[in-house]
Amino acid sequence: MSRKIFAGLVLVFMLCGGAYASDWTSYFQINLDGVGEYISGLFGKEKKDNTASDEILPQHLASDWDSLTGNLTDALKLRDKNDSLPKNSWLPFKEDQQSNARKINALLDSAMKILVNGEAGDMRREAGELREKLSSQRIELDELRNKRINAPESSYAFWRMTKDKADKKISELENEIKNGEERLKEINENLASALKNIGLELDGKQTEILLNSVTGDDLLKNTVIFSNVKSVVTKLEALSQNETNSLEITRRYTGMYLVLNDLLIHTQEELVKKIDGEYKPKLNLIIAEAQNLKREALSRSNQKAYSAEQRKSFAANAKSNEMTIQVANLYGKLLNSQRESTMTAIKNLKLNRDLAENTYRTVRSSGELRGLIHSGLSLFDALDGNLSMPELKIFESEVMRLEFEEINRRLKNS
Repeated sequence: MSRKIFAGLVLVFMLCGGAYASDWTSYFQINLDGVGEYISGLFGKEKKDNTASDEILPQHLASDWDSLTGNLTDALKLRDKNDSLPKNSWLPFKEDQQSNARKINALLDSAMKILVNGEAGDMRREAGELREKLSSQRIELDELRNKRINAPESSYAFWRMTKDKADKKISELENEIKNGEERLKEINENLASALKNIGLELDGKQTEILLNSVTGDDLLKNTVIFSNVKSVVTKLEALSQNETNSLEITRRYTGMYLVLNDLLIHTQEELVKKIDGEYKPKLNLIIAEAQNLKREALSRSNQKAYSAEQRKSFAANAKSNEMTIQVANLYGKLLNSQRESTMTAIKNLKLNRDLAENTYRTVRSSGELRGLIHSGLSLFDALDGNLSMPELKIFESEVMRLEFEEINRRLKNS
C-alpha cells in the first residue's frame, strides 16, 4: 500500500473521530495549522526511507508491537468470519455473532491497554493513583485526630496509641499529604505539556479540572489512544512500502486500519454507556435527594417549634442544597454535552468505517486506493480550523468548585 494512502487514512481517521464538538466555549483546542500543506504533500514524491516513521513510533508501541498487531490481526480474522455465523444460537458452546463480538471486543480491550501507554498515559494513571492515595490519607488523618482525643499521655503497652504517637503520626501524614499535593500539581503541569505534544492545549489547572470530572479520565484516555493510533497507522504505512505488489499484505494492512477504526468506536461507545448507565442515574439521585432535603429544611426553618438558631441553620441547609442542585444541573449539562459530541464522533467514525470496510473487501492493488484520499478530503471543508473538547470551566465561585468536587466524589463512589 502506498504512503499516500495511509497518510490520507490517518487524516480522515483523526478528523472523523477526534472532534468533541460542543456548544460550550472552546477550552481545549487541537491546532491544525499547516494541514493544507500536509494534504498537498500527500500527492508529492514518495520516499522509501522509513527512518521518519521509526522516529514517529514511540518506544512503548515499538516494544509491544508484536502483541498489538497480533491482537489486531486476530480481531480481523474474527471479523472476517462473523457473517458466516448465526446471529443467535440456543445451543451451548455454539458460536454465534454475539459470542464472536465479545471475543472481538476482548481483543480490542487488549489492544487498548497498549494504546493508552506512553508519557501522557502514564502520567494520567499516576495522577489517578495519587488522588486515590491522597483521599485515603485524608481519611486516615481524620481518624488519627479523633483517636488522639481520648488517647492517654503515655502507656506501658507499646501497641497503644498515645497522644505523642498520634502527634508524630499526624505530623508525618500531614507532610505526606502536602508532598502528594505538590506532586499532583507537578503531574498536572507535566501532563498538560505531554498532552500539548499530541495536540491537546490545556494548562495545569484545566488538566486538574478535567481529571477531577468523572468523564475526564475517559476523554484523556481517548485522546492518548487517538495519538497512538495515528503513530500505528503511520508505521503500517511505512511497512507497506516494502510490499507494494502483495495483495495479501495490502489487504492485511487495510484490515488493520479497519480494526483500529472499530477500536475507536468501541472506546467512544463505552463512554456513552458509562454516561447513560452510571453517571446520569447517580446524578439524578443526587439531585432528587438535594431537592427533598431542601424542601424539608425550608419547611422546618419556618416552624416556631425550633429555636431561632435552629431555624437559621435549617435555612442555611436549604441554601446549601440549592447550591448542590445548581451545580448538579450544570454537571448534567456537561455530561449531556459530552454525550452529544461523543455520539457525533461515533457517527463520523462509523461512516469512515463503512468506507474502510468497503475498501478492505474490494482491495485489488494499492494503486486502486488513491480515490480513498479524494473521498476523505471533503471532511476538511466542514472544519473551521480547530478540533475541540467540551468546556469544563463552570465554576463561578470557590463554593461551586468544592460542590463540584463533592458531587464528583459521590458519582465515583456511590
